[in-house]
Formats: sequence, structure tokens, C-alpha cells
Amino acid sequence: DIINLLDNLPDYPEFQTNAKDPMRWMVDWLNHHSRVLDISRGFLITRCGLYWAGYDRVDAFDGKAFVEACQDSKGALNQLAAMLDADLQIFELDPTNISKPTLDELAMAASYGMMGVEENTQLFCAASFGQGVESNALDIIAKMPSMKDDLETFMQSNCGLDIAAMMGVAIACIMKGIPMILDGASGQAVKMIIENYTGEKFSNLILTNDMDFSIGNNVSGQNMMVTAMMLKTLYAALPKTDCGKIKAAA
Repeated sequence: DIINLLDNLPDYPEFQTNAKDPMRWMVDWLNHHSRVLDISRGFLITRCGLYWAGYDRVDAFDGKAFVEACQDSKGALNQLAAMLDADLQIFELDPTNISKPTLDELAMAASYGMMGVEENTQLFCAASFGQGVESNALDIIAKMPSMKDDLETFMQSNCGLDIAAMMGVAIACIMKGIPMILDGASGQAVKMIIENYTGEKFSNLILTNDMDFSIGNNVSGQNMMVTAMMLKTLYAALPKTDCGKIKAAA
């Protein structure tokens, strides 16, 4: 069923820009997507999903401490969520189980991800965290040419539940016409998997890696929230027509 959804995703008008800096890039992106997506009211409902998974890779990341920091009202992500007026949600995807998931488990994680996109969502941000998440995502990106058309084998051999869940979110956002910000190497891997398999570009999916904001750290999820804040600020600042659309796109 998940592959059938990928085979029948809607087409998007191609997005092109010559912008070299992140701010100009996002202005052009907003101008483009105000033609095809309903952001006439701005980004009123923003959801930020953090997907907690684990891989058989030794690193120093402490997922439990990270979750506690997110729950702390004085924590950086918690404060950013408050400034963004966003729903910050943590999805625990069996992070202590470092065995490779089955195809059924990957499909269930993708379905679980899709359920997080509600009808009133206008902007969705996603990142993953946990033991080995970043290094495994970098390996997925390096192995992408080997995927070809055999998505099931590629996913089962290389991907964890975080990649599957974020892919489910991305599929739902494409189907519903919702802008989505993907953070980190795992976000890049998700976008590449979808676009390599379908042979299509989905410009409603944007990567924080492409924005190149220098915020001084690499905390999971922080780049996506800063990018979302920039998008909302830019939308409020750009000149509008009476209908509320961005003037350059009307």
C-alpha cells in the first residue's frame, strides 16, 4: 500500500531559483508555493515531529537525556517551539531495539508517520534522533545509487523505523499539499529515497541543509525549527494582495 501511494503521488510545478543565500531562496520558495498551496493565511498550524530510533552503531548520543531536555521548559527546543507556537511531539520508535526492522515493521512505521499529518496542518517539520541515526543516514545517502527500483530491499537492508516514519509523513504532506521541512542527514535521505524512486521532484519538501543557517550547533531538530521561524517571519513581512496571497505570486 505504501509503494502504491508513492506510485500515485500528485505532480508539482517545478520550482526553480537562482538564489544563493538562504533568505532569498525561501522568498522564492514561498512565492512559488503560494501558487499551488493554500498558505494564504500564513503558517498557523505548525507541527514539529522528532522521531526517536536506534541503530547497531556505537556513539555517545544519550536519547533519554535528549528527551528530558526537550521536555524541560527551559530547554532550547522547548523554547523554540513556544516562540514558533508549534506542536512539538516526540515519537518513540522502539529506540533500544537495534535489530533491523522487518518490511511489516517499516510499513507500520510509515503508516504511523502518515497519521501525524492532520487536516489543519499547514507546515510540518521532521527530524530524527537516537543512537547511530546520523551515521546510518549518511550511509543511506552514499548507497542511494544501488536502490534503483527495488525500494523494499533497499529499505529493509538500510533503513530504520525513523526513516520509514518520516517517509510516511512526507508522503502525506505531498498528497495533502503541505509544506514540509526535513532536518539532518535522515531528512535528506528521506527526500532522496522518495525522489529517486518516483523520478519526480517534490519542492514542497525542503531541507534545512539547503538553507545553510549558521546557528552554532547541530542539535537534532533545531535547524528545522529555526527554518520554520524564518518562513513564518518572511511570510508576514512580504507584501500581500487583498486576497492574502504573496504579491509576487498573485
